[in-house]
Order: sequence, then structure tokens, then C-alpha cells
Amino acid sequence: MTLSLAVSQAPQSQLTSLIEALGRDLRFTFRSLRHRPGFTLAVVISLALGIGANTAIFSGVDATLLRPLPVPHPRELVTVDIAASHLTQFGSSSYLDFTDFRSRSRAFARLAIFQNASAGMSTGVGEPQIVYGLLVSRSFLSTLQVEPSLGRDFRPEEDEAPGKFPVVIISYGLWGRAFAHDKNVIGRQVKLNSQTFTIIGVTPQSFTGISLFFRPDIYVPTMMAQGLSSDGNDMLAHRGYRGFDMIGRLQPGVTVAQAQAEINGIMRDLERTYPDTNKDTVAYVRTEFGRRLAQGIQFPAVLMGLTILVLLIACANVAGLLMARSTSRLREISTQIAVGASRATLVRQLLAESAVLALLGGGAGILLGLACIRGFSAMLPYSPVPTGPEFHLDMRVLGYALLASTSCIFLCGLAPAFSTINEAMARISSNVRGTAAENLSYGGLTRHALIVGQIALSTVLLVAGGLFLKAFTRAQHADVGFNPDHLLLVLVDPSLRGYSQEKSVQFQKQLLQQTADLPGVSSASLSASVPFINGYSWDLAIDGYTAPGGEKFVDTATNQVAPGYFRTMQIPLLRGREFSAHDDKKSPLVAIVNETLARRYIVGDGSLERAIGRNLQLRDQSHISIVGVVKDSLTGGIGSPARPIFYTPYAQMGSANATLFVRTEGEPGAMTSSIREQLRKIDPEVAPLSVVTMRTVVSSQGLFSTRFAALLGSAFGVLALSLAIVGLYGVVSFMVGRRTQEIGVRIALGAQQGSILRMVLANGIYLALVGLVIGVAAAILATPLMNGMLLDVNPRDPAIFLAIATALLAATLAASWIPARRATRVDPMTALRSE
Repeated sequence: MTLSLAVSQAPQSQLTSLIEALGRDLRFTFRSLRHRPGFTLAVVISLALGIGANTAIFSGVDATLLRPLPVPHPRELVTVDIAASHLTQFGSSSYLDFTDFRSRSRAFARLAIFQNASAGMSTGVGEPQIVYGLLVSRSFLSTLQVEPSLGRDFRPEEDEAPGKFPVVIISYGLWGRAFAHDKNVIGRQVKLNSQTFTIIGVTPQSFTGISLFFRPDIYVPTMMAQGLSSDGNDMLAHRGYRGFDMIGRLQPGVTVAQAQAEINGIMRDLERTYPDTNKDTVAYVRTEFGRRLAQGIQFPAVLMGLTILVLLIACANVAGLLMARSTSRLREISTQIAVGASRATLVRQLLAESAVLALLGGGAGILLGLACIRGFSAMLPYSPVPTGPEFHLDMRVLGYALLASTSCIFLCGLAPAFSTINEAMARISSNVRGTAAENLSYGGLTRHALIVGQIALSTVLLVAGGLFLKAFTRAQHADVGFNPDHLLLVLVDPSLRGYSQEKSVQFQKQLLQQTADLPGVSSASLSASVPFINGYSWDLAIDGYTAPGGEKFVDTATNQVAPGYFRTMQIPLLRGREFSAHDDKKSPLVAIVNETLARRYIVGDGSLERAIGRNLQLRDQSHISIVGVVKDSLTGGIGSPARPIFYTPYAQMGSANATLFVRTEGEPGAMTSSIREQLRKIDPEVAPLSVVTMRTVVSSQGLFSTRFAALLGSAFGVLALSLAIVGLYGVVSFMVGRRTQEIGVRIALGAQQGSILRMVLANGIYLALVGLVIGVAAAILATPLMNGMLLDVNPRDPAIFLAIATALLAATLAASWIPARRATRVDPMTALRSE
């Protein structure tokens, strides 16, 4: 019994001793740091910059890519893409295909579809407002395992008969904005467009939708599609109408590969049964998170890589400061070793100091990261749609910041700790004082290696920032394919005032006619989509074209425009004719295609004239004749290539959701009041939802990605260079201090100030040159990874590399000059008397 008790008490005694030792180390650390506020501030600022940058960028990457959907067990969700051909891995499903999948599949426990929708909502109180949401199958919320926090989910019968059950579930956010969290909202009626809907439920506050980029206000059964969209009947009745995204959960024990095999079999059956609409279509089953990664991780990965480099530079800088700081403790540490202190005890003491500094730097870095996160939110371009990621400091981001801070403890502390202990042991064994041999000591080599590493990493960051900056400069002057100057965009939605689909189209046409007649207006037109803001695509078969894999249909961008659109946008007509007033619902379907579509799918390198008269075919068997070819114009972000696109007349396929494009002779903003007056003449109750110039759209939306990359890349480069220069200055100053006696002897023996100056400057320049060579080699290997983000800028642009090398060497001279000048003023007598 006595022996057992002694054994059990031994570990407790050791733990108590360890806690007491750690307490002593921490108390000593705080006293030491308090007496050296300059050193403490320099280390904390360095770490705060590195940790703050990492916290902010991780928040952005998390918000746009990594964050799980706000549903139970989000990693269990899988998506099903129905692509027009093997040329792409993404695509949407038709409603009829979905019903076949749902009835035939045994791999899925739940399967649901959804599609973006918008509507004018009137609650009977206050002004109508536009709301954005989703058309969903009845199983949508149950598939996500989301239960309404108020009211109920959809019932099976509410998604079986078109137009029979006008019910809607609203989001928690809309419940607060429009109904002030009134719990009696269940059963209340609202008008969506011109139809009355009954509210049956409110989603939980935590559920913000199925996408990190879109926060729906309303959820409406697919059977009520006609009430929200002009294509409502086509959505449900035509197998060729592919506009629904599909998501589901697998049965327990079923793998993604097994689900893929089953879906492939169903797809083959559908192709045999419905060859006109399903020929060549392919399905891709992936986890929801896997689909996100497949859409592209280059930009987030590059940003995270750059911020990690910043953190490494900050850690190297702090490690150099700690090593210089530890050198002043050599006598103290040597004494501890002489009286029997173990290496583990000394490492623990030195790591305690690193831990305190890392935690202080981490706290400051989190505050800095929070400020940057708020800045990211402010940088997002305006959009009337509730889109864009939500940047915030949550537990995931805080956990990452804690991980970064913990990593800093070891990255900053281990090298200085072992270097100092080794120097102290060497001092005891050889009684060598700090002389020129400092450069050959373990500590000296480590300090030099840290500076070389900082310069090398800074070179990589500076090159990346320079490339991003050059890409942004080039993007500002890029040819977007149209003239954005003197162009005003006016978004009007008559459905907010209860206009039907047909009356809304007539309203838009009347507004267009009256606006075109205004003095100061050169031309005007209507368009269903706006470049850089929104867009649509359809599966299209092109007369005479078959894809390399044998597929007939290709996913192609589309737009519906009124006559005069290309003249208003100043998009050159290359062949054929523009649309006219005769291209209406009574006339044959016609299209105008851009040059990329014509050359890729029809004429190759031949004459564009050969494209005129060729036929396009939609999956619903509609045949469209090409009547014109126009120059390419960008619809996505500047820097991405022009997509194949076909335009159809607004009068044949347009919807109420159109934007008025007005080209003015003077400043476009001056026409706003005149256009508002025309609106009041048509209907004083209809007001524009948005009035913006095309130049603003190009700047805020089209240049957003390149501007964001240039801003962050440049900031990281400057930050890295600043940290590296501070570290270099510290090392050169430290070397001058350690070589004071040597310099004094040289001066006493007649050395000139110029030779002393060159000697000290040579040390700094040598370190910078070695780091620069390594950094340039690393940048040459790494920068091609950014190739798709650089807008045709050569990732190995010699001008960028030369400019960065020159800037680094100039900064090195500046950082080394002050300690070098100080060295030339050393008093030989004072130096010889110092230790």
C-alpha cells in the first residue's frame, strides 16, 4: 500500500514541479520584456503583421471556398451536374430528368433541385420590394435536414400540380426586414409579382442558403414557377429546359462511385428514350465540397501561399531579433550551464519568452485581421442581389489564428534557443569571446541563414505583387469589346407593381421608345443581362458541328437584346445584320453570334460570311437562324477570355427582367432625371431599382478580381520587404556591435573610414545577393502557378524581376548604411576597453 501510494504521488510531484518551473519562467519573461519595451514592440508588431495577414486571408478563403454549408452534416451532401457534353463537368438538370432520377435511383436517400428566382413582393404595408430566392422541389429543406424555425415545410401535394398551391417559405432575414419578426406571419398573404402567396414557414436564422455566395429571401415550390418566371411552363413541361441545380444525400453505405455508376445507367436509358433532348448528356456526381474545389482553387491557393510566406518572413525576422536578444544573455546562460542546468531547462526558459511574444503578437494580429476582414466586406462591389461571401471572425478563423500563433512559438523560438545554448556551451569550452569568429559561429550562420531566407521569400512576394500590379494596369486598359463611356444602365422591374409578364414587356418597350427620343440620347436598347454582373447559358446544337467526343450539344452563353443593342454598346457588326422591329414572336427565330462562337464551331479560320444562314438548335427542338456576327465582347471578369455567345431578339424571348442601356452625348448621369420623368409619365408608381454608369460597372465588377489581387499582392510584397529590411538592419547592427573591438583595432592600425564602411556594407550586400539569387530562382519556378490570373502578363517578365532586384539592393544599402556609418565613428580606445 505504501509503495503504491508513493508511485502514484511521484507523477503528481513532477507535474507540480513543472508547473512551478513554468510559472517562474513566465514571471522572469514578463519582467525581462517590461524592461525592454522597444524590443518587445518590434517583435509584437512583426508577428501581428504576419498573423493578421494570415487571419484576414484565411477568413476570405474560408468564406469563399472552405466554409461548410450551414446545414447539419454538410460533408454528406452530394451534387449531380448534367453537362451538355464531355467538354465541361458542370451543368443543370431539367425538371423531368430530375423526376426520373428521383423515381429510379436507389443510391440517394434524398434528392432535390433548385433554381434562382426573383419577384416583386408586396406585403400590403409600405412600398413593394424586390426579393431574391429559389424555386425548389418539395424535398429541398428535408434533403438539407433543415427544419423551419416557424411554421412548416412543403407538403408533397404542394409540388405535384402546377399553379395549385401558391405557398412560400421565407428566410429569417426577410422575416425581420419585412415583418419585424412577427410570429403571426404564418398564414399571412403576400403578392409575388401579381400572384397571391401564403407564407407557411420561416427558415432558421443559421440557414443562409445552399451557396456561400447567395442568400435567398424566399423558397417557392417548382410547381409555382409560372408565377415567378416567364419560362415557368417550359421549366416543367420541356425536358430540354435545363435550369435546375441538383443536390442530395446518399443512402447509408453508398459511395459516390456507386451513385455515379447508377446515374450513368439512368442517363443511358434517358438518352435512348429521349434522343432529341438527352443525346450526349453526361452526369457528374460529386460531394458538394468536391464540386467547389473542381470549380477552381487557384486564386485562394495563391493568396494563402503568399500569406504563409509573409508569416514565415515575420517569424524569421522575430527569430533574428530573439537571437540578437539572447546573445546579451550568453554570460547568464553560460553560468546556468556551469552550475548544472540541463539543455531542456534552458530551452524551456527561452521558449517561454517566445510563447509570450507569440501570444501578444497573435492577439494584436487578430485585431489587425478583424480590421482587414471589415475592409474586405467594404471592398465588395455593390449588387442589388444578396450575393457575395460573408466575411466574419468566427471560431474557425480564430482557430486558424491560434494555430498560426502556436506555430510562431516554435518557428521563432527553436532556432534562437538552440543557437544561444550552443554558443554558451562553446564559450565555456573554449572561452572564445565575440570577435570576427562570430561570422563562423553557429549563431552567426543561423542569423545569416534567417536573413537570406527573408530576402528570398521577400523576392518571391515582391515578384508576385509586381506581376499582379502589372496585370491590373493592363486590365484597366484592356479592350472589353464595347465602349463603356457615356453609357447609362437603368434597371426597372414593373412586376413590383403587379404587372404581368406580358404587360411588363410592353412597359419596357414603351420606356425604351420614349427614352430613345430624348434630347442628348444617341441610342438606347434593352438587354436581359449586363456584362460583368449576370448572364445566362443554354445547351445549343450548332449546324454542322460535332464535339471531339462526339457530343452534339454545347453549353453556350446567351442574351436577349432589343434592336439597337450593338449600336448602343458600340459592338462592331462584322457580318450580316442587326435585329429589327420585325424580329418578333410572329417571325422566325433568329440569332446573332459573336466571333468566338462562329470561329470555334462553324467557320474556323474561314470567312465569317459562311456563318450567316446556319442553324442553331435548342434542346426543345427550336431552330434559330444566324443573321449576323458581331465582334467579341467580355461578359465575365476582365482577364477571362471571351465566351461563345448567341444573342436572340428581346421581342422573341425576352422577359420583364431587362435593363435599359442608354448611350448619351454628354455625361450619362445628367440623363437620370429625364429618364425618371419618362417613367413617371408611363406609371408614376414605377421607379428605377438601380441607375449606374457602365464605366462604374466595369471598374467595380469587371476589375474586381484583378484589383483585389493587385492590392493584396502589392501589400504583401511591401510588408515582406519592410520586415526583411528591418531584419537585415538588425543583423548588420548586431554584427557591428559584436565586432566593435575588431573595428577599433582596425582604426587604431590606420584603417580609413571608407574601408570600414565598405567592409560593413559588403556584409549586408552579400546576404542580400545570396537571398536574391535564391528568391529569383524560387520565383521563376513558382510564378507560372499564377498564369491564369495574370491577363497575358509573362509570369517570368524580365522587367519585373529586374525592378525587384534593383529595389531590393537599394533597400539593402539603405538598411546597412546607418550601422555602417556608426562603425566608422567607433572610438578605438573605447572599443579596446569594451568586452
